Amino acid sequence: MKPIKSIKTKLLIRIVISFIIMSIVVQGIVFVSFRALSLDTAKEKAMSVAELIRDTITSFMVLGVYDKRDVFIDRIKYARGLKEVKIIKGKAVVAQFGNSKEVNNTTNMIEKEVLETGALKSHLSENPSAVLYRLVIPYKATTTEQVKCLNCHKAKEGEVLGAVSIIMDLTNQRKEGAATMSYMMVVSLIFSFCTLYIIYVFFNPYTELFKKLRSGFEKAQEGDFGERLSVRLIDEAGDVARGFNTMVENLSNALSLINHKVSLLIGYQVAGSGNALKDTSKTVDMLINIYNFKRTIEKDQKKTEIFTRLEQILNTFGITEYSIYEVTQRNNTITTISARSDVSQSYGDNNVLWCNNLITANAHECRANRTGNMVDSRDFPVICPHFCTENQVLKARKGHFCIPVHIGGQVGDVLQIVYNNDREDEVTGVLPYIKSYLLEGEPVLEAKTFMELLREQSLVDQLTGLYNRRYLDEISANLCSQAVRRNTLLGILMIDIDFFKQVNDTYGHDAGDQVLKRIAMLIKSIVRTSDIVVRYGGEEIIVLLVDVEAGKSFKLAEKIRQKVQDEIIEISGEVLRRTVSIGVSEYLTHGDKFWQCVKYADAALYKAKESGRNRVVVYEHQTQSPKEDM
Repeated sequence: MKPIKSIKTKLLIRIVISFIIMSIVVQGIVFVSFRALSLDTAKEKAMSVAELIRDTITSFMVLGVYDKRDVFIDRIKYARGLKEVKIIKGKAVVAQFGNSKEVNNTTNMIEKEVLETGALKSHLSENPSAVLYRLVIPYKATTTEQVKCLNCHKAKEGEVLGAVSIIMDLTNQRKEGAATMSYMMVVSLIFSFCTLYIIYVFFNPYTELFKKLRSGFEKAQEGDFGERLSVRLIDEAGDVARGFNTMVENLSNALSLINHKVSLLIGYQVAGSGNALKDTSKTVDMLINIYNFKRTIEKDQKKTEIFTRLEQILNTFGITEYSIYEVTQRNNTITTISARSDVSQSYGDNNVLWCNNLITANAHECRANRTGNMVDSRDFPVICPHFCTENQVLKARKGHFCIPVHIGGQVGDVLQIVYNNDREDEVTGVLPYIKSYLLEGEPVLEAKTFMELLREQSLVDQLTGLYNRRYLDEISANLCSQAVRRNTLLGILMIDIDFFKQVNDTYGHDAGDQVLKRIAMLIKSIVRTSDIVVRYGGEEIIVLLVDVEAGKSFKLAEKIRQKVQDEIIEISGEVLRRTVSIGVSEYLTHGDKFWQCVKYADAALYKAKESGRNRVVVYEHQTQSPKEDM
């Protein structure tokens, strides 16, 4: 930044220039006045000498001693300090008395002009060594004055009789004027310096105040409100200094209070950069973003949408390596919702990118879940033994934070942030804001979790853990649309436990429930995770095979039948074996209406039971009895 001259410097420069101009003007006026006064004085002196010469010469003529004229002129020249005195005759006098030897001829142009015009003429001749002032004064014939010129001269009234040419040396006057002006200049300079010093001393506190004000405002612009002005002034400038101190004090207190209240609101004290303005602006902006984040996720339907938005927040903060885990406390398992690194991206129920797979089967192995507190690798290099267990090189150069998200008083989710050790300060700086987002998202995640749990309970059969018929009603349309869109088939297996009533009658309903649960879990373990197993009613179970190839439904049904047949069920010390009958149909192979295909599978099941049970029957049009035709 280019330095700016201080007010004091600008003021002194302007005053010096003003004094110089004023001094030049004054000196010029004095010089002109002195010169004019010197010339006027010289002219008056010459006029008095000319008048004296005229009167004296006239007296000499009357008394008859005209020959004494030269002596008189020399004496008067010496007495009056004149350089030269010369008497010049006019034409009338020369014609009357002749041109005497002692009278100079009129060779000077000024003298000739005076004799011709009768007007007084002057001339100033100046050079470095001398100053000469010539004044030529005419004598005119007159009868009105005391001296009657016409009594002696044969001339007309007003005719030029002659002139006196006087040369005065004004060199000394010029020297005296120069000396006087020099004295004035010295006095003026002394006065100017004294004035400047007084102004400097007077304005110094004010210029210092301006410097401090500028420094204070510059620091305030950088967010530093620690500058205070200590100025001993009791005028308006002092009021300005005190007003500035009050202003920065109030601003500092207000910003500190804002940061404190925001920290209380978000639950964390955010580390400052030293710039209170930027820190406050950043904190307020972040608070607004957090508020908007909470408002947005409140309108999301599923937790997965919230996690997607959380990933966007992490990307905004430059976090590119992380995992999001969901903890299921009722069965002590952990599911990976999302996992990312700089070079890979993966999703899946049991796909763990940064930790040992051991935590998926036993959530208690996760330190963040077990302690309920954030796990910080800065506290201890290997604080969690499951982090990057299979890659020791990667583990050595990476750190991690595992932040638990509490739902209903327990850990419901865990956010794992992974970073290279050289980015530790950067990640640590944004960590409070990420925690704030999680803190604001906790109640929303809790509400969504409970809603999903309630919905799951309403769609799941409490005895078998399978989906119920209501769930089948909800997803059937989507499954059919998916099959049409992908140009695949939807296999439908209608399963019924053979002679199930005998179990209830012989061993009781509790034993029947155990048999039903055991067979249900067996079926669920055989099919794919993408397939859907539903308790249709009583001992009937429907399996929906998603994106199945033609003919594969029968093979899977046969596999289920064989597994159930081979399964040994122990009840009250006794060993039971059960069989199942299965009817099979395929959506889009046997019909283009879902519930029509369900009825076709039910008709095939009916045929299997008629044929002796413990078998699989694929629907054919002749399978259905006439009374069940649709």
